[in-house]
Amino acid sequence: MTETLPTELTEAEARSRNARARLFGTLGRMQDKLNPMALAQDAVENVAIGVARDTVATVRARPRTVALVAGAAMLFLARRPLARLLIGGATAAAKASLNKRKPDTRSGAKARPKKGSST
Repeated sequence: MTETLPTELTEAEARSRNARARLFGTLGRMQDKLNPMALAQDAVENVAIGVARDTVATVRARPRTVALVAGAAMLFLARRPLARLLIGGATAAAKASLNKRKPDTRSGAKARPKKGSST
């Protein structure tokens, strides 16, 4: 007892399966797009692109101001190494000038021997 389905019914079932597959595919894509992580990532990317565009526009409009601000920021970030370099250089120069001076013999005091010497 095999029934043969009319071709119109077979075509309708095929269209129905095809439409159902498209619907489930669309639902899957919508779920992917509405995922909170995906939404957050899209928001961050959009903000980053906007900030980058604004930054480029600002640099093109005011290059001197941007260079001045960038230089000041770099000096601020490098303040400790620069201070060490300047203070260390001044300390080394002061020590070198003290070593060049002759010992004071007017007071009659004996010159102290250096540490570690046997005399």
